[in-house]
Amino acid sequence: MDSKIIHAACMGAVVTVIATGVVIIEQERYRIYIPREPRINTIAQREFYIDSILNQGDRHCVEQIRMKPDVLYRLCDALTSRDILRSTQNVSIRK
Repeated sequence: MDSKIIHAACMGAVVTVIATGVVIIEQERYRIYIPREPRINTIAQREFYIDSILNQGDRHCVEQIRMKPDVLYRLCDALTSRDILRSTQNVSIRK
C-alpha cells in the first residue's frame, strides 16, 4: 500500500512539472516582442539629459534627483577625494 501512495505522489509531481512547463511554453509562444532600436549618439543624449537636470533650476533638479546641484557637486567631490568614485573614459563623475 505504501508503494502505491509513493507512486501516486511521484506521478502527481511529474504531472505538475509537465503542466507547468506546458503553461510556460504557451505563454512564451504568444508573448509580444518589441524590437530594440539601435542606440545612436548615447553619450550626447546622456550629457544633454544631465545638463538639462542640473541647469533648469534647483526645483527641477530636486524633482529629478532629489538634491540640489551644489549638493550633488559636493557629493561628487567627497566620493572623489575618498577614492570611492572615479571618472571613466566615457562618463565623468558629475555626469
